[in-house]
Amino acid sequence: MRQNSYDQIAQRWHENPRPQVYVARVLNYVDQVLSGLPPGSKVLDLGCGTGEPIARHSLQRGYRVTAIDQSLEMLRIASQVVPDAQLVHGDMVQVEFGEGFAAAIAWDSAFHVARKHHASLYQKLARALTPGGRLLLSVGGADSQDPGVAEDDGFTSEMFGQKFYYSAYDPEVSRSLLESAGFEIEVWEVDDPSSRGHIAAIARRQR
Repeated sequence: MRQNSYDQIAQRWHENPRPQVYVARVLNYVDQVLSGLPPGSKVLDLGCGTGEPIARHSLQRGYRVTAIDQSLEMLRIASQVVPDAQLVHGDMVQVEFGEGFAAAIAWDSAFHVARKHHASLYQKLARALTPGGRLLLSVGGADSQDPGVAEDDGFTSEMFGQKFYYSAYDPEVSRSLLESAGFEIEVWEVDDPSSRGHIAAIARRQR
């Protein structure tokens, strides 16, 4: 099977953990999404990477985690980091998530998918969640093109010598797509101003 860019950097990624200030910021958002859920609730981690820190944190809080990633090498490491998680190899555009999740997290993962797929991805996430379930999503601000336009003006950047693809609508377009998918926005704020307008979004599936 052909390796992707994350397969190529998986070990270096794992050996170079994110700064603690970054991890604390992300887990603060995760805790907001998990707040009030009873132990044993199902949590989806979409684009889980090595399982650190989100899947591991969710497991430590007593939740059942399904973690999906397209990189087999990332999942191989995740099997050691979060052995109690249900690990699924798949492309988030094509894989079926199932249903009955109390929360879903797609942190720094959905914008690796061509934006023409974002509307259907948000709809699929809404179907996976129980009514009232929360989604944590990070979106970028790379462009403001209308979502009905099929062309994609994504960009690439380099990490550990490998190129990575990114694609996003203007944040307000992404917000509109989430609302059209049946989400009510609870948090919408700039998380990292240096990263093309990186937005942290928490949205609740409407009943």
